[in-house]
This record gives sequence, C-alpha cells and structure tokens, in this order.
Amino acid sequence: MNAPRQASFRNIRRTDGLRVDIDCQLVAADGTTEDHALWFAFNRPVLTDDDALAVALSTLCGKAYQSIHMELAPSEGILRQVEAFISATVSTVGTGTAVGVRREGHVLSFSGGFDSLAALSLMPEGTDLVSMDFGGRFGRERTFFENFDTTIVSTNLLDTPLKKNSWSFMGSGAILASAHQRRAFHTFGSILEAGSDNLRRSPVAASGATFPPFKAAGFENAPYVLGLTEIGTLFVLARYQREHIGNSLLSLASPGEEKLYRKYVLAKIAEDRLGVELNIPSVPKPPRPHFEFGQNFASDFLSIYVAKHAGHNVANDMLRDIPDEILNLGSRLDLTFYERANSTLYEKFPTRLMGGLADKLAGAKMPFYVERDWIEFSLIRETLGKYYPAVLV
Repeated sequence: MNAPRQASFRNIRRTDGLRVDIDCQLVAADGTTEDHALWFAFNRPVLTDDDALAVALSTLCGKAYQSIHMELAPSEGILRQVEAFISATVSTVGTGTAVGVRREGHVLSFSGGFDSLAALSLMPEGTDLVSMDFGGRFGRERTFFENFDTTIVSTNLLDTPLKKNSWSFMGSGAILASAHQRRAFHTFGSILEAGSDNLRRSPVAASGATFPPFKAAGFENAPYVLGLTEIGTLFVLARYQREHIGNSLLSLASPGEEKLYRKYVLAKIAEDRLGVELNIPSVPKPPRPHFEFGQNFASDFLSIYVAKHAGHNVANDMLRDIPDEILNLGSRLDLTFYERANSTLYEKFPTRLMGGLADKLAGAKMPFYVERDWIEFSLIRETLGKYYPAVLV
C-alpha cells in the first residue's frame, strides 16, 4: 500500500465508560484504502469527552496525513491545537463547548519498569497511575503493574500502522483519562540516557516544554526522573521500592533480550554499591550481545559505568565491540555522577514541585552533581562525542 494521505475515525462507540470502539480508515495517495477496527478498553469506568478523544487520536496520527476526519465535536480551541500538532486539516461533525475545570495533582504514565517505578517513588502521595496494555509480548508488563492501583487502558493500536506516527501514543491512555481525572501534571519515566541529546550543554529536554498533545489535554510536564541515570533510578528504588525491584525486572523484557540483561547487570551493581540485599532474580547473559557499540546510546553510555564496577568481561557480555578507550575510561574516574542527579535537566522543572522532588531525592541519598561530577560528565560527553557528534553541540 502507498503511503497514506488521509485518515478517518468514524462510528465512534462509547460503552459505559469501559470501552471505545472506532472504525479507522487510511487512504493512500492512489486511492487504495486500509480499514482497521481500533479499540480502547478500561479496567474501570473512564468518562471520555470529545476533546480528550480528539487529542488522543492526534497522538496516533502525528504528521503522517494531509487530512483527517474525526466523527467528533471537539471544542474549537482543542481543534486548533490538534491541527497545529499534526500539521493537517481536521474535519469534524461539529464544534463543542470547552468545559473549564480546575486541575490539580499528578498523573504518571506507569509501565512498572525501573524508570516509572522510580518516578512514582519521587512523586507526591495520591498520584494517579495510568498504564497501557498493548497485549502480545507486552503482557508481562500488565502482570506486574496490575498489582498497583492503576487505570489500565488496553488497546489494539500496535496492530495498526498508527503505531508508527508519533511516540506520544505511549501517553494516549493518560490523555483519554484526562477529562475524568482532571490532573494538572503529567510524568513519563524518561531518564538521562534516554537520548544522546540529554548530554548536550543545552539539552532540549531541559527546556521543560510540554509536548503539544499533552498540553492540549491540560497537562504540564513534570519529568521527575529526567536527571537520573538507570543506576540512579535503582538507587531510588533501593530506598523506596526495594520489595518491587525483582518483579519489576522480570516485567521489563523477555528472557534473552538485551534490555533484560542490561538492567539485571545494573541491579547487581546497585546491590553491591549500596551493600543491601535487593533479591534480584538470576538472569542469564544472552548467547551473543544484541547491540554492538555505536548502535544504542543508552547501552554505550552505561557500558563505561559497567566496565568500571562489574569488569570488562561483564560489559562485553552486555555489548559487542566496545572500544578499549571506553572500557578503560572509568579506571581513572569516580563516575559518581551516574549515581547522582543532573541539575541541568531539572532547570525548568515546575517550581512549586521542586521542593518535594528535592526532599525525596535527599531521602534516597541522591545528591545533585558537585564540581567533580560535572568535570567527569564533560569528559564522558567529549569521549562519546567521537561516536555521537550531536552530544558536543
């Protein structure tokens, strides 16, 4: 099928707040069509209005289409924001009236992995959780997160081409529930090494900007773990969620996957560094590392720390073809910044929430970088810049 140029979402049926069914049609430039029966289901009643549905559907579209039809009547303000985000014309069946509501509190898009579990640990009491159940191989995540008081949004969207258009579909569940929960702040478990851009002197994420569809849904971005590395999140979990680390690990990925072994190695290092028992289940190393150095920034960044604290052999079990300069770099450095919080990435964190975050970090013995940490952080950036030139910008 040629690249789709139009998308329509019709015959939208809402059932008792527990399910939304949508007939989706994608039309290619040559006129050929592809039809999908898209659905979302909730484990508890969630009253979704047309504004929330329109914004959630925009996360499935990204900028992939020239025109979109939604059989909805969103408010004019929401329609304008959706059109600005997707850079396309959106037709609807009418225009609704915006409902002004008081928003307060927090919602976390909660997968149950180390990163989102650490975010939960640092967030205020009463934070709402929303978890996406994508089915298939992601079923292991539900096995873990359904033990928490979370609103679970199941969907078949990964069975459709809509999954390719924008990463923001990962938060579509929180957007669908936004009119019901009426929360002011939204959080993902995104951490420092989630992208090489975060090592730059002026990282984009440090601006604190709220991605358009989440802003349209009434949220302000509150990235609680953005300044932490993976090892930093484990230090937080060792203080606040120790009893969940083992089961969280097993929910992260299937046996033999690179992600599972990498996080197992980091958990064992954290256990050793902190001198505490974390009850980490055994995870065998993969027969052959999935990535070679230069293919996955997070693994490359963490290999420096792993080589120092677990040895070159373990680092090589995690990642192929690691250059000697990377393996040896940690031998002359403390690398304590991996275990601390990067203040640059919290510069635009919501001011009225910063005190609570700082208190929780202090409770986990997680200080912000000191001068030596910044010096070593800069050295790591310069070294990785040979392989990822963008980090030097």
